[in-house]
Amino acid sequence: MSNATFKAGLGNGGFTIVELMITLVISGIIVAAIYSAYIVQQRTYTVQNAVSEMQQNLRAGLMLMTDEIRIAGLDEQGTAGAGITSATVARLNFTLDRDGDGSLGGTSESISFGFRDADDADGDGMVDDLNQNGRNDDAASLGKDTGGGYQSIADNIQAIEFYYLLADGTETTAPAQLDQIRAVRVSVLARAGYPDPDFTNSRTYTTASGASWGPFNDNYRRRLLIMSVQCRNLGL
Repeated sequence: MSNATFKAGLGNGGFTIVELMITLVISGIIVAAIYSAYIVQQRTYTVQNAVSEMQQNLRAGLMLMTDEIRIAGLDEQGTAGAGITSATVARLNFTLDRDGDGSLGGTSESISFGFRDADDADGDGMVDDLNQNGRNDDAASLGKDTGGGYQSIADNIQAIEFYYLLADGTETTAPAQLDQIRAVRVSVLARAGYPDPDFTNSRTYTTASGASWGPFNDNYRRRLLIMSVQCRNLGL
């Protein structure tokens, strides 16, 4: 009698192998779902962080550049001869009498913006094929030179365009008469620091002049920013 009771109790209190297998399968599915959601969340965060970093880098560099371009030609005494000294689609050089002493010998009174020659040897405003992979997907630092060599103001920049508004209202990327420049529209294309394998960039980016950059058909995210600068000291 007691032996029968023991067997019945054992049968009622345990789990069958089938029940254990079902429990393990369900647990595995739940764990896999949680892990997949975590991976997706991490990937989304990584992408958003990369895009945010790219946009902040681009905006900070362009703001620094436009603030300086705005005061190009500053010459309070009218004796320094400050103004734009060279203007191409890829690089802008100018002077200003920053300390107001009537000459251009002071610190940071001759400024150049653009890529280094080593990064844009043909001067078209697009970073060259530095890694020699046959694709236009390279990026470099956009720099400012005040006479002591280029210093980076923005990283992972792929292209830049300077587009000039002249006194007669016409616009050009290659002004023949530098003293006729009144404003500059700057287009800068930034690229993410690393590719996103789940993203394909087939977009075409249009600059201020109407030129097209892309499509690159790669896995890099990009942002284009265009800013217009009125050179308030030119043409006075």
